[in-house]
Amino acid sequence: MKMGQHNHQEEESLVTLKEFSFAYDSISNPLLSNLDFTLYNNEVTLLMGASGCGKSTIALCLNGLYPEAVEGESAGYIFFKGKNITKFPQGVLNQRIGIVFQDPESQFCMITVEDELAFTLENINTPTSKMTGLITEALQKVGMEDYKDCKLHELSGGEKQKIALAAVLLLEPELLILDEATVNLDPASTLEFVQLIQSIQAERNMAIMIIDHQADDWLDFTDRILIIGKEGRIIADDHPDKLFTERKHLLKQEGIFLPKMYDNDTLVWSPSPPTSDPVMNLKGIRYNRKKKQVLNEINMDIMRGELISIVGQNGAGKSTLLEVMASILKPDSGIVSMLGKPLHQWNENELRKRMGFVFQNPEHQFITDTVYDEITFGMKLHHYSEERIQQTASLLLKQFRLDQHKFNNPFALSGGQKRRLSVATALDDTPDILLFDEPTFGQDAQATENLMKIILDLKVKGIAIVFVTHDMNLAALSDRIFVLHKGEVAFSGKPDNLWKQDALLRYARLRLPYHIRGGQLEEVYDYIH
Repeated sequence: MKMGQHNHQEEESLVTLKEFSFAYDSISNPLLSNLDFTLYNNEVTLLMGASGCGKSTIALCLNGLYPEAVEGESAGYIFFKGKNITKFPQGVLNQRIGIVFQDPESQFCMITVEDELAFTLENINTPTSKMTGLITEALQKVGMEDYKDCKLHELSGGEKQKIALAAVLLLEPELLILDEATVNLDPASTLEFVQLIQSIQAERNMAIMIIDHQADDWLDFTDRILIIGKEGRIIADDHPDKLFTERKHLLKQEGIFLPKMYDNDTLVWSPSPPTSDPVMNLKGIRYNRKKKQVLNEINMDIMRGELISIVGQNGAGKSTLLEVMASILKPDSGIVSMLGKPLHQWNENELRKRMGFVFQNPEHQFITDTVYDEITFGMKLHHYSEERIQQTASLLLKQFRLDQHKFNNPFALSGGQKRRLSVATALDDTPDILLFDEPTFGQDAQATENLMKIILDLKVKGIAIVFVTHDMNLAALSDRIFVLHKGEVAFSGKPDNLWKQDALLRYARLRLPYHIRGGQLEEVYDYIH
């Protein structure tokens, strides 16, 4: 681990916040309150805090996008190299402080990879004669040189994130902000991405601010950790080892994940034996997208009370498989049956009462104007009594820490809050099967633990639960794991049997969970050779 190599008295300050506050409504009720901190040249800072505390908002304030781009107010000052950021011409600060967002699609403007990167270069007046070379170099840097002619919307989530990084690197920023940039990446790609950032930082001596709920993979080259509390104030600013050793109690109170090497209270449970009563059967499932085979001969049986994880690299077909199971996509051949009846024979309303589904992107399922309406929409559709609707909604709002946001627009929530809402909407009834695409995406420690406790209670009641996940520590809690590779089931069985399959783990771009690998950080070449 990096041991405090920076002496701030010797380093030039890059960004300084003085008594800075920000609010989406009134500055008298700020999300961020009286922030005072400085980021220095060539320093790697990890910004952590509970979901919804304002981490992403800080990033957007630093490069001047907020408050201009939203209905918000700010007070206090932000300086870049000693100059108030309000004095910079429009667009200049965005080049010097580059952000890779949680959702890469939010920063794309063009259709193909090459056009997207060319658009970035055009914005900084790069001569046309130099563009091809710079684009090729940027794509090589992120391992995406073979994707130059691809359409952005056809890329997997992880592939899009690498293109977003390439676009930001073309700007040659002095401060690079990574806003949960690895949440969409498969386990091996996460490790590669982290090591890529480490090499870029060493090569360019740039300052980096990482926003992430999981510190584990970043610790090797992090100088400093800033913790923002639930009240929107900086409550800790220290070297990682000192912080995670001496202030564990504070971090747990704030709902922050402790890195596994510092945490002795990792959530575990013994898998309970599922019944032999099948809830869902998949037989010979094939699915093609634009004549390209995405799923090939998928066969699965899912039992009552069983927790299943579907894992695999970006683009393996995991989300597609889940959408076929949810009857959102229709297979080209094969049959999906629930409770012995093919999905196409189910009445749509009845099917949705018996099956819960959570999309990878929470926004894809929001259809109302308030959090409360979103949670109660399905119950109203099924004509539940007003008393039952209010009781269930009240419980879900409290369970998922959304009671303070009851009347907020779902699209105005933070990334983590949107995910909690999307999960809550799937639990408005007691279905037979729940299908989750990345259920812990963007979640802090408290939200993840609460969700897993809810899941365990549902499992005990006999509900079948299927996760698509990149979190191998979460997958380790499953009764069975299915490994998808190039659209086919490459493994199905108990987690303990998967951990012994070295070759499979390598080519499916998976990593052993922390407790199995004994805390050792793997070398990236284990995956790419």
